[in-house]
Amino acid sequence: MDKCPRFLSVFVVIATLIAFSSVVVAGERHIGAANAASVSEAASKSRGVLGEPYGVSVTPAVYLVNFLLLYIANPNEAANMPAYRATIPLALYDCLKEHPEGCPYAEFARFFDDKVVDRGGSFWPSDCQEHPKWEVLAPSIARHPEQINEPLGIDRAETLARVLGIDPSMILTDAEYQCTIGTPPRNQDQETIFSCINNLTNSNGNTDTPLSSYGLAITDQGDVQSVCAPEAPCLVFNQLFAGPLEKIAFDCGWEMKLERMVRKTPFFRLVDNANTCQHNAEPVCVVEPIRLPVRPVQ
Repeated sequence: MDKCPRFLSVFVVIATLIAFSSVVVAGERHIGAANAASVSEAASKSRGVLGEPYGVSVTPAVYLVNFLLLYIANPNEAANMPAYRATIPLALYDCLKEHPEGCPYAEFARFFDDKVVDRGGSFWPSDCQEHPKWEVLAPSIARHPEQINEPLGIDRAETLARVLGIDPSMILTDAEYQCTIGTPPRNQDQETIFSCINNLTNSNGNTDTPLSSYGLAITDQGDVQSVCAPEAPCLVFNQLFAGPLEKIAFDCGWEMKLERMVRKTPFFRLVDNANTCQHNAEPVCVVEPIRLPVRPVQ
């Protein structure tokens, strides 16, 4: 009898976290391990400089929140999320700072051909740091060009899901998933969900222009933007927690699966930190890690 109220309470909490993340998270940042704390202290003393930029969707908490939602929706789709992260070409980043809604991909495509890899030492700014036991699960730096835009693959996705606490009872059936994303012509909420999934899974072998490791996507107009740029589908998706997603879940019969996922995995903690990171990266939705300067050999 209380099935619907319990489910609604979960969405109320999620929506509140999204709406007031900058207030909720204040004072609750836990880097956790001594090594992470020592790195931050070292950066402070060494006056660390900003490193090359990454899209917010490959930062630890944001990536893991997206993975949790996508895996229970469809494990095969989650398997197309990036296994590694890569830095955004600086020429494009300069353009995005002026035009966060997107820049013409055709004008910047050549900068992706170089496949520059970040071989230096850097770490996320405090707003995007996560406890080391969760941070280690996020995409690591692509050290070789062939790792850029490499998908997780189903084996690594299944392992990540188990570590995060997902069990088979949380995963949507094919019918529930198809009901959720709909079929053309989709309504606006279904189109938002469908487009966000495509933006998060544009890895090698799954799209004509893979950009997943960069946390970027291409719009219907041919512009390249951060996955969470202004008006981007995955940013608009956050608004669905205020009511539309609960209706879709209830109508498609998977409301209690989502309820179990958010209660039995670190979802609440991760969404808390994810929204702080994303909020503080607006409007470009790109993060510049902090790089420790290389000291000259004495």
